[in-house]
Amino acid sequence: MDSKGKQQGKARSAKDLVPTVPKLRSLLKKYKQTKKVQTGLLKLSELCSTETDMVCLYRNLQKIIREYFPAENLYIERFDGKGNDPYYINELFCAPIKPQLHRDIIDFISAIAKPVYLNHDQVVILETDDEIVKRPFPVRNDKTKLVDVWLMAPLMVGTNAFGLVAIKGFINDSQDALEELHLIRFIARQISACIQRFQAINQLQSYSQDINELVGERTADLQQTNLRLRKQVEERRAIEEQLYFAAHHDTLTKLPNRAMFSDRLEHSLKHVKRHPNHRFAVLFIDLDRFKVINDTLGHHIGDLLLIEIAERIADCIRGNDILARLGGDEFVILLDTLVQHEDAEDIAQRIIETIENPFDIDNQELYSSASIGITVCDRRYQNAAEVLRDADAAMYQAKALGKGRFIFFDDSMREQLMANLNLEHELRKALREQEFTLHFQKITDLSHDQENPQTLGFETLLRWQHPKRGLLSPGAFLEVAEESGLIIDIECWVLASVAEQLQRWDHEGSHSNTFVSVNLSPKQLHHKTQVKQLIEVIHQHFPSPERLILEFNERAFVQNPEQSLQALKTLKTAGVKLALDDYGHGISSLNYLSNYPFAFIKLHQSFVKSLNNNEKNLTLAKSLHELGDSFGFRLVAEGVETQAQLDLVKKAGCDYAQGYFISRPQAADLPKEVNSDSDDDVIDCA
Repeated sequence: MDSKGKQQGKARSAKDLVPTVPKLRSLLKKYKQTKKVQTGLLKLSELCSTETDMVCLYRNLQKIIREYFPAENLYIERFDGKGNDPYYINELFCAPIKPQLHRDIIDFISAIAKPVYLNHDQVVILETDDEIVKRPFPVRNDKTKLVDVWLMAPLMVGTNAFGLVAIKGFINDSQDALEELHLIRFIARQISACIQRFQAINQLQSYSQDINELVGERTADLQQTNLRLRKQVEERRAIEEQLYFAAHHDTLTKLPNRAMFSDRLEHSLKHVKRHPNHRFAVLFIDLDRFKVINDTLGHHIGDLLLIEIAERIADCIRGNDILARLGGDEFVILLDTLVQHEDAEDIAQRIIETIENPFDIDNQELYSSASIGITVCDRRYQNAAEVLRDADAAMYQAKALGKGRFIFFDDSMREQLMANLNLEHELRKALREQEFTLHFQKITDLSHDQENPQTLGFETLLRWQHPKRGLLSPGAFLEVAEESGLIIDIECWVLASVAEQLQRWDHEGSHSNTFVSVNLSPKQLHHKTQVKQLIEVIHQHFPSPERLILEFNERAFVQNPEQSLQALKTLKTAGVKLALDDYGHGISSLNYLSNYPFAFIKLHQSFVKSLNNNEKNLTLAKSLHELGDSFGFRLVAEGVETQAQLDLVKKAGCDYAQGYFISRPQAADLPKEVNSDSDDDVIDCA
């Protein structure tokens, strides 16, 4: 093609493009506007999904509306009663204002719950995504008439409207109403979702605050409860510690008691089982004469004495040893590690010496002593009770040997304990089966001729017809009877049997109006209750108690002289006569002659024998006879075995005598006298 043809072609093309340029420009403008709106919608969606403050939301919403949307006046009103005053957003400000819409319009929007375009008297409604409906605005009164044009959409929660979003004074081509209604619906949905999110956040914060307050209250209550529980636990622990201490310690001396000591002793025995070469010892301590101090000066002084004795003993032992109080005046020591017997001896000797030193208690100087039994423990012991048993037995052996000393336990003591236990069992059986018998020995009045002696009465002698060992005198069983307490029951049987014998003699006409003497245990005088029971037995069995002579030796008055003296006076008031037995053998205090209500003083057999070669004792006997005239008692010589002894007791002034030379003891129902190896049986009366 030539140049002219080319120019003509270019002219035609330029002419064809002239009407297309404005259209392109319009499309380009619309594209830019659409892109701007899409960017604004994206910004709006991002804002509504991230903003956490309503005031900031409205302010930032103002910026987005002003920048991206062809609407500068945005009006937001909530009519569910949960929001603030309506917000009005334009290019100048964003702030709450008074409501701009009449109630009829709000009811209309709430009723249709769809985006609408209100242009004075005309309403355009977005029925569906692609369909709009136009109709006249239902005017109810003059105030409802619209002054401005509004593009609005409801704020929805489900199917319920709780507010609206509107663009005030919106002017646009009605052909774009569909797009504008879509736009306002999108804005309403974003703001509605944001408001609901705010409500959820506020509600969550409210719940969180309520929960925090509740948790705070409960935490405070829990802290108070924990504090109270902690206090209660501490109080309970303190009480438990006090109870444990009280259960395992002596209340007076604060030393471990029997339960705690036995527990520690059991541990030591288990240790010996595992370590055969290990040795330990137990010291059983009993105070001598403590009962006299306690009964004489009172329990308060006795308690103070026990406390000081406990302190002295504690100073004598080693740090790893255990001192405990079993009760009364008994203490025990666990010597944990014993190298040799001398260790236990040294400690025992220190204890004895420190206790023998005087005590200053309430300005009173007191003296005491201690008897100690020691047992060295090895694998032969099975439990704590066996150890304490043997140590206790050794302590009693120490007392029997004179007190104020210590003794080591040996197997012979255990054999003696078993023998005593068996003997006690046999004594109980003898009481049940009445194996005891009574023998009687005459007491002769020396004021009559020897060829025609007059019998004053009889001394009752107890015998035990043992089924295996034969006839036993009291010396074979009296000590066990005393320790076991069976002596009281035995003596009650003796008194009842003596009363029957007196009645039998009276009925037979033999030995009428004679006296009968019975030797009683010191235990009968130690307690007022026992004295009362003794008097009841006498009154029950003796119509004439003046025919009964009760004999006691000096042992009855050593421990508690005041109580014993009062008991003797009570017995004398009951009508019986009293005799002091074995005088001249023990202490033989003149106090017993002058202050005690004795009708008879019986000279011991050893004193009677000494008259043959001891002029002083003969003179003493004569003096006792003279004192008897002044104090109202009569002398009775016991154990007269020869004519020479009988002559001497007469010369000494004795009023009465008894012994083998005068009459051997015999059972009341036997015609012949009962032979004995020695006249010592005469003094064993109960």
